[in-house]
Amino acid sequence: MRSNSQNFAHICWIFILLMLPLQLSAGPGFKWGFRERVRHTYMNNNMDFNEGKDDQQGFIRVRTNVWGQYDINKNFAVKLQLTNEFRSYTITRDSDAAKEFTLDEVIIDNLFLKYTTGGDNPVTVTVGRQNLIYGEGFIMLEGGPWDGSRAIFHDAVKVSYKRGSTTFDVLGISNPAIDENFTPFSFTEANKSYLGLPKDSEGRQWLNDGDEKALGLYITHKASKGASLEGYYFFKTEEPQYAIPKFSTITADQMSKRSIHTFGWRAVYPIDEKTKLRAESATQVGSQADNKIGAFGSYFYLDRVICPKKKGVMSAGLNILSGDDPSTADVEGWNPIFSRWPKWSELYIYSQTGENIDGARKVAYWTNTIQPNVKFVADILPKVNMTLWFHHLKALQASGPGEGKTRGNEIQLWLKVNIMKGLTGHFLYDYFMPGDFYLAPRTNATFMRVELMYTL
Repeated sequence: MRSNSQNFAHICWIFILLMLPLQLSAGPGFKWGFRERVRHTYMNNNMDFNEGKDDQQGFIRVRTNVWGQYDINKNFAVKLQLTNEFRSYTITRDSDAAKEFTLDEVIIDNLFLKYTTGGDNPVTVTVGRQNLIYGEGFIMLEGGPWDGSRAIFHDAVKVSYKRGSTTFDVLGISNPAIDENFTPFSFTEANKSYLGLPKDSEGRQWLNDGDEKALGLYITHKASKGASLEGYYFFKTEEPQYAIPKFSTITADQMSKRSIHTFGWRAVYPIDEKTKLRAESATQVGSQADNKIGAFGSYFYLDRVICPKKKGVMSAGLNILSGDDPSTADVEGWNPIFSRWPKWSELYIYSQTGENIDGARKVAYWTNTIQPNVKFVADILPKVNMTLWFHHLKALQASGPGEGKTRGNEIQLWLKVNIMKGLTGHFLYDYFMPGDFYLAPRTNATFMRVELMYTL
């Protein structure tokens, strides 16, 4: 185990200081919580859709969150959350057979100070490690895609100003490739191979494909009858470092610092009591080395309530993300700047690591896709909610391992259960039928997951 007990001691002292007000007074200003999530995941052929290669896996993920928040007064609050997640494997790939089990690391998941002026037009300042989610997560949700769903934090400063029905958020973000801002307490050692997500030579968890920094403005206007309009601008820089081996064709330009400007909008408009339109679109410009960046991303959905008693909603929509043209040195592929998470598929994000994206292998990097899809959601039993979702995926550029543009078809089934107060569960079945975007012979892929989660 690396010698970082001093860092962990600092974490413990901070947590004790947060707990102290509860112990002394049990006053109303202190809140705390605990969450335990246990998942079993099975996947097969979803890395490259080739049955001849060994990528079948089964593992249990155990994630623990403990948090405390102290409201010092009506204007000032501080919050700390500690998180650990480890994996125990039930089915291991041959290439991982010699790797060791680890309890991984205890991380500072959230640690921030929050100040608000109050009043009719409050200004709120939040400084530190915090979660940032906007809209449907199309542009902003995930701060560290390589740690999976363990955490979604950003190291950021957020200044919010609310005036009537409009909120203005100014953001400054600095997300590292490896967590060096708040060093975790680790159970790993340098120069050893461990089961689970990719780690660097010192045994530290990768968070990003390099150091990422951004400045942003996000404006949200809430109109009458459930309508809303949002607009945003982000300037982001990326300095590439890659968690897993790059493609041999990667160029010096592709390893250069990237600067991206993203302009976009999102709208939600209720057409009538049962029908709603959701849409979002963004444009990206910038540069990498001497090459230009020019990309776009959009989605459009129509939601219709078709069974009010069962809260049944049918949605039909289209996602379009531009692709990089392999015949040019410029970058035309959509960059999911802070939205590398499984928003459309838990299965498919793993296959993206086999796709040559700017010369690298990137998990949950949604790009080069046109994706019509249909979804139905309903309460099929008093405590059971069902989602059926069908996707047809194509690529705008034939830049995959195969020679075509058809990525494939995907069917998803979710069953979500409220078992009792504080205890929920779900079952997910995901089946993918690959097309000629991938090499032949092609094999269908499966992803299954069972989850129990208790929240106190």
